[in-house]
Amino acid sequence: MLMSGVWHIYRTGEKWWQPKNRMRVAITCRDCQVVAFNVPIAEFHTARSLERKSQIRKLGPFILADEFSIEAGVEALRQRAASCPTDEIAVVLLNQRVLAGLGNVYKSEVAFAAGVNPFRPMSTITEREMFAMVEASHKFMKANVLDGSGDAIVTYTGNRRTTHSMDMSDRLWVYGRRGQECRRCGTGIMMRKQGDQARSTYWCPNCQPWRAAEDQQDRAHVAS
Repeated sequence: MLMSGVWHIYRTGEKWWQPKNRMRVAITCRDCQVVAFNVPIAEFHTARSLERKSQIRKLGPFILADEFSIEAGVEALRQRAASCPTDEIAVVLLNQRVLAGLGNVYKSEVAFAAGVNPFRPMSTITEREMFAMVEASHKFMKANVLDGSGDAIVTYTGNRRTTHSMDMSDRLWVYGRRGQECRRCGTGIMMRKQGDQARSTYWCPNCQPWRAAEDQQDRAHVAS
């Protein structure tokens, strides 16, 4: 699925964290160096040739883009609900043509943060829930690429984290925690394969009921 490989950002002259024989691309400027290790495919594009790439043109709003807005993300989900009302929400969160940037881990974490059952069809998702999921998506993604230190070059080396805990075993709310107690309510976390690609989806059946009650919708918020 072309998901292997990693990009590192270093100060120019800084020692790489992976051996040179794993390097596929190295872009060097005066102050920094961007290195790709173990990427399966590397292509060089100009701005014009990139515009002609059909897959690029079809991408939805990129969650980490400077110009990204919560309203644009909600509108993307709203349009998907109108065109594909039977799509399950967690499958939609993974669809890069709807929102670009989320992966399988974040899909489960975002649905949990918003209190939304990941298997609900788009036709049942409320505007408030869409807002909560887009807000959580933006918050979680930003938290995993920035450290709040300003303009310093930072290489993020830890695993994905959606909780505030620095403990490696407590870094996620639901993903990878099948059978363990929910960090909020103590209910056992469940897992089921979902979608055409049979991706693993994790959720808490108590915190993410099949159909949220009105008071739960009012309390939908980003996990903190």
